[in-house]
Amino acid sequence: MITTNEILSKINDGVFLELIFKKSTDWDAKLDSRDSVEFDSAWSASYEKVTSSCPPENGPIKEVREAAFKKVYQITKNSDLAGYVSDDMGLIAQAFENKVDIDFINSLWKVYTQGEFPG
Repeated sequence: MITTNEILSKINDGVFLELIFKKSTDWDAKLDSRDSVEFDSAWSASYEKVTSSCPPENGPIKEVREAAFKKVYQITKNSDLAGYVSDDMGLIAQAFENKVDIDFINSLWKVYTQGEFPG
């Protein structure tokens, strides 16, 4: 698993999120796709498992969330999208930091590293 500092480094590298979010995409449609029962249920269940079994977010995880929000907002000017990415990155960082192995969270990270927005 990748560390919180490595996630933050990727967010700030000027390439990782830019490859995903500089595409001409209907971001509202992409966000709507995340409202499917399957995706929403998997995300919510993963969130519940992580937050119930891990300590609260620490400074580095909050840094990851803030950096992700600012970078995605800077690129897209879409605060809803930036919020979703911030939530994803926070969940990923918190799970990885606490060595919580959840297939859904691992696949979220994999989709981002493949240059796509999960949905």
